[in-house]
Amino acid sequence: MPHESAAWRPMIPVGPITSHVVGLDNAGGVRDMEYFLTDQVFNAAGLAGVVVYLGSYALLQAGILRGGGYTYAILNLCASSLVLISLTVAFNLSSAIIQVSWIVISLMGIARLAWINGHVRFSAEEEAMLQQVFTDMPRPMARRFLNRGNWIDAAEGSILTEEGTPVANLYFLADGEVQVISGGQVICTITSGLIGEMNVLTGGEASATVRIAIPSRLFVISGDALRRLNARDPDFRILLSKGMSRDTGRKLMSANARWSAKAAAD
Repeated sequence: MPHESAAWRPMIPVGPITSHVVGLDNAGGVRDMEYFLTDQVFNAAGLAGVVVYLGSYALLQAGILRGGGYTYAILNLCASSLVLISLTVAFNLSSAIIQVSWIVISLMGIARLAWINGHVRFSAEEEAMLQQVFTDMPRPMARRFLNRGNWIDAAEGSILTEEGTPVANLYFLADGEVQVISGGQVICTITSGLIGEMNVLTGGEASATVRIAIPSRLFVISGDALRRLNARDPDFRILLSKGMSRDTGRKLMSANARWSAKAAAD
């Protein structure tokens, strides 16, 4: 009987088989987790690309970004690259062609801007004018603006604007001095900045006479030329208005400071 019991005892290799099966299950689970995480990373890249696409276009339509600048081209390059990366786990030929084309077009635009900016040149007085008034204006746009005007040397006593007469030109006083006269009285002097910026675009009447006090160096551009540039380029219109408003504010602050100092002295 002892021998029969021993003969019929089941021999089940529980340990080795159990550990082997568990090992297979763990390996499969790890692979599934890796695939899941990989999919999530690529999906996140695609979603980020969509956000950049939509965000850059919204900023363009809001007038915050310029379509001809570096920023918009770089944002489109980043967006198309991210969406293309996401297609590696869910490939779509049509979408891939679109993204690759967008990448190529963006790179061409960036290269074109770099080439144009590298070949645009300004004189020292032009650079000084841009730095003082039109700091945000792209160099190619600034070159087109300056090409429409001229630099002149004005003699003492020359009249730039006359009170009650339509303003025909915009001036930038680079060197010298002008007197602002209203009602026959000199109300202030200006040694740098824009002259005629408040009414040149509308052709409105000058609120004061501006007369050259000493021989001066000025840039002058006609109101007609400015209106043509505005009509052709909305970005120029925005930057021109911004620069003129900034310069007007600077002159008002300077005048207030002088009047305050004079009042304190009296």
